[in-house]
Amino acid sequence: MIRLSTTTLESYRLWRDQDWMPEAELLATFRGEFVPTPAVLAGQAFGAALERPDRYRVPGGYRIPTRDRAQVYTIDEAVFAPALALMDHTHGVFEVKAEKTYGDARVVGVADQLVGDHLIEHKTTSAFDADKYLESSQWRFYADLFDVSTVTYHVFVLNDHGNGVLEIRSIETLSLYPYPALHDDCAALVRDCQAYVRLRGLEALLRRRQQQAEAA
Repeated sequence: MIRLSTTTLESYRLWRDQDWMPEAELLATFRGEFVPTPAVLAGQAFGAALERPDRYRVPGGYRIPTRDRAQVYTIDEAVFAPALALMDHTHGVFEVKAEKTYGDARVVGVADQLVGDHLIEHKTTSAFDADKYLESSQWRFYADLFDVSTVTYHVFVLNDHGNGVLEIRSIETLSLYPYPALHDDCAALVRDCQAYVRLRGLEALLRRRQQQAEAA
């Protein structure tokens, strides 16, 4: 049995259905190779502050270093307040993992936040495109893995001004709901991705990565 993340499955779908992702980038995803762009680093910093604002609070705002501490992002308290107002730190549980078997594959996903049977994802972008989220397989797998009634995206449109000072240009909210064929759609994508894995001879690589993850 191979293990596939929802992120890998979405990367495969984007490569299969759209033209902008080269196969080399998809294969790097299977190998676990990831070089974050400045926009990704800004989003990671923003997400960290959303989950644990007290950890990053400084007088007048928030100071968030990147994971490798090579860069620091800052955001003003008043600018960040509308984003924090969407968070439920009292009842919500963050970074929740779930797994489910589809045929002879195991799919794993990590939700940003669960509040009861409501799953919430926090995304950052430089320009909002609702279709990007509507078409994504991620929310479908999350709805199936976590058996929730609603998946809501809070999308924060950011600008870092090129100097690490974060500005929230807008906050977009999009809620999506399970439908009768959702599980079958997820299972079909898993089967299709498995066929690609076999075609490219990636099974041993995925099993080795899983063993390394379990041993860590």
